[in-house]
Amino acid sequence: MKQKKPKLWHKIFLYSFLTIMITQVFILGWYLFTYDIDLRVNTTAEYLIELARNLEKISDTEFEQFIKVYRVGNRRVWLEDPDGQVVMGEAWPGMTAGVREKNVSKRYEYQDATALVLKTAEPSLVIKINSFRNQRPISVCFNWQRSTLVQHWGVFLQGVLGLIGLSLMLSLFTSKRISKPLQDLRNQVLIVASGDLSLRLPETGEDEVADVSKAVNILTDSLSKHMIGMRQLMANMSHEMRSCVANLSMCLEILSGQYKTNAPSSKAADSTIATSVINSSDHLNQARLEVQLLENMVASGLLGGKLDLMHEELEAAPLDFSSLCRQVWGRHRHRTALKGVPLNGDIDTDLWLMGDEILLDRLLDNVLDNALKYTEPDGQITFSLKAHLNELVAECINTHPPLSEEQLTNLCLPYYRAEEGRVYGSGLGLYLVKKIALLHGGKVTVSNRRGCVAVTISLPLPN
Repeated sequence: MKQKKPKLWHKIFLYSFLTIMITQVFILGWYLFTYDIDLRVNTTAEYLIELARNLEKISDTEFEQFIKVYRVGNRRVWLEDPDGQVVMGEAWPGMTAGVREKNVSKRYEYQDATALVLKTAEPSLVIKINSFRNQRPISVCFNWQRSTLVQHWGVFLQGVLGLIGLSLMLSLFTSKRISKPLQDLRNQVLIVASGDLSLRLPETGEDEVADVSKAVNILTDSLSKHMIGMRQLMANMSHEMRSCVANLSMCLEILSGQYKTNAPSSKAADSTIATSVINSSDHLNQARLEVQLLENMVASGLLGGKLDLMHEELEAAPLDFSSLCRQVWGRHRHRTALKGVPLNGDIDTDLWLMGDEILLDRLLDNVLDNALKYTEPDGQITFSLKAHLNELVAECINTHPPLSEEQLTNLCLPYYRAEEGRVYGSGLGLYLVKKIALLHGGKVTVSNRRGCVAVTISLPLPN
């Protein structure tokens, strides 16, 4: 049979109960260790001596009433004459004057009073005070049996038993109350794990449990946003892929139809076939572009997912970012020249940072590639790298009509294109640029610049 693990409230209950019990034992030990019988006898004797001095003022009726009230448990008070005979009240059996003197264990002497600790069958304390009543000498005797002397034991043990019961109830109540928010937290996490991100924990109070509840709610909100973003990303990717596949299928259908229609049957059809070959070449080029776009889209989507999972697992190393920028800038000069777009460069030398060379290469490549796509042949592109304070600033500026605020805000979103259908692309270029920059602790901004659009990348310098 599998042994059940103790629950949290069981542990809280046990710890709180043991804490209370240990505290009680400590208090008991401290009480017994500091208990002073001499101090108690002295204090009691002084009080009773003062009482006996006023004996003349107390009537017999009042004194009898006092005797009845005082007689609780094993306590007694009575009056004796000089011969030791009881004249009022009731002495405890065996507490006569003669018996007392034979069994003295400890004697305390005061003015007009004597306190004796007796060794009898039931050890007792007797305080005898010499006074006067009706102008005749008389002794006031007070007696505590041992059970009264140590009644603090009984009272304390009763209190301990009562506190044990109270501790059990309080520990049970507090443990249940403390563990309830944690049980709710557990249930919430299980609900989130099942895929339901709509529930939220109550954030009442200022204690640690409330902080954990807030943290879990923040986590749930973040997961919800990521799930929405993932669904949107998958929907956009599916749409873009369907478009590529549809265009590719259309090209293949056209090529297939042309091949069947224009199958060579005579020499007279040679010119028609030649024209068909030219058209087929155009469709083949279109198909290649669609396949390349589809391949790039899949690769970019996989890279985006990889960047989401990397978090702080970036393999950063010292990198000559100036040299990397020159390499990427040099690769793109040939491509821009074919389009008739000048690519200007202003790259400072010997600028280093901590980063992943492959990812930063992809970042620079995407920025320049995006600028080339959206620059007309009569425009130009300028790429620069400068050091400002504690960061490196790489900026790519290309001639382009100003973009709206909405376009500037959405340019780094996945599958967003400012000019839909104008150029081929997956819509993931600047999205990956932003992802890679954030992974390196940097940021990306897009802004309008007097007939141009500037993409600015800021990356922190190593400390």
